This record gives sequence, C-alpha cells and structure tokens, in this order.
Amino acid sequence: MTYRECLPSPPLRGLVAAYWGIDDDAAAPALRRILPDGCADLICDFSGVAPRMRWVGTMTHAIEVAGGARQRLFGIRFAPGGLYPLLGAPLSLFTDGSAGIDELPARVWRPPLQAWCDDDGFAARCHRADASLLAILPQLAGTATTPLLRWLQGAPAVPPSASALADELGLGMRTLQRRFMDHLGVSPRQHLRWLRFERARQLLVNGGGRAVEVALAAGYSDQAHFVREFRRFAGVTPGRYR
Repeated sequence: MTYRECLPSPPLRGLVAAYWGIDDDAAAPALRRILPDGCADLICDFSGVAPRMRWVGTMTHAIEVAGGARQRLFGIRFAPGGLYPLLGAPLSLFTDGSAGIDELPARVWRPPLQAWCDDDGFAARCHRADASLLAILPQLAGTATTPLLRWLQGAPAVPPSASALADELGLGMRTLQRRFMDHLGVSPRQHLRWLRFERARQLLVNGGGRAVEVALAAGYSDQAHFVREFRRFAGVTPGRYR
C-alpha cells in the first residue's frame, strides 16, 4: 500500500489538516487499524467504475478496515471543527459513520469530483483541492468555536473536565455541549478524552518513558485509567502499541 500526505496552503490550515491518498493493489486480505484523530474527512473513491464521495465523521474509537482489494482513494482531512463552516449541518449526524455527498451536500462548496477524475496523480488533486477551497474561503464565516479548538490543541495541559472547560471559557454547559456536537460531532467530554489519549500516544511514540510516567504526563489520574482509555481509542494496550 502506498500512502501519501500533503499539507494545504497556509491560509487553509485552520480548515484542512491534510490531503491524503491511498493506492493499494494488495492481493491478500489484510486488516488496517485506524485510530481516532479528532477530524472529519471527505473521501473520494476512484476504485470502481464510477467514482464516489462520502463524508466520514469524527471517530470515537479505533476501527479495523479490511484491505485486500484494489483501492484508489483521495481524501481531505479537515482540521477539528473545519468541516462545519463548509457543511452548515451538525457533524453529529454522522459521528462514527459516514454520509454520501448527495445525502448531505456542503452548502458553500461543491468538491470538484469530475476534475479530480481527470487529474494525473496525487499532487494534481492536492493542487486542485487547494485552489477550490481557497476560492470559497472569503465566503466562510468564522465561528466562535474555531479559536477554542485551536487553543485546546495547543494548551499545555488538557482541562480535567468539561465543566472545568466551561468555567474557564465562561460558557454554560448546554452552550458548550451544543457547539461541540455541531462542530465536531462529539461532546466536550469526549473530545477532552481524545486529546488526553493523543498526548499520551505522542509520548509513547517519542519514547516518553514508563507507562505510569506517560499516564501522569498526559493528565490521567492513574495508570489503570490510562490503560483503559488507551485501549478504547487505540484498540490495544499502551505496551502493545509501543
């Protein structure tokens, strides 16, 4: 399997996390484990006779995807909260699932599927996606949630709870809950759990020490809590993941 990834132009980086592509001609069945990344995607499938597009919502747990068949995919991974201004519909409609582009069309943007079919390779599709999104960027209204999500991503510590986050922002829990469900498709509590897991995962990848040290550094109350949460998001224990 060949996997490629490309960053968007700088003006789009609050909207798009990355463009990605998969070319797979594997003959033998294989399972790929996909971990939650806090993002929603647009996936364009060029494997069959007719191309197809679908939105894929924010994931709350690891999934395993069967391979073994020819795959030609091009995707846009939207930054957390980045798809909502394009879609204009709550992302909670397809959390842990997907929706066809015709079932849930974006209100201010039509993905250039036919042009992507004619493009010669991954780089050309990335360039066209960039141009298409840059063209509609002035039409997108900013939302109060976007700065919040960026702040959370870069905050030195994950807030201990959704209520602590609401207090820090001066928001009621109902308002905070609604914003997260609309913009991310998950609750504030679920997103904080994912952020904590992602920080722990990065520490493990970068050789962050023993499991108990990683747990405390990422903000878990104890090692048992860390292992339980990590298994939920990654599908395996921290020891096996490392």
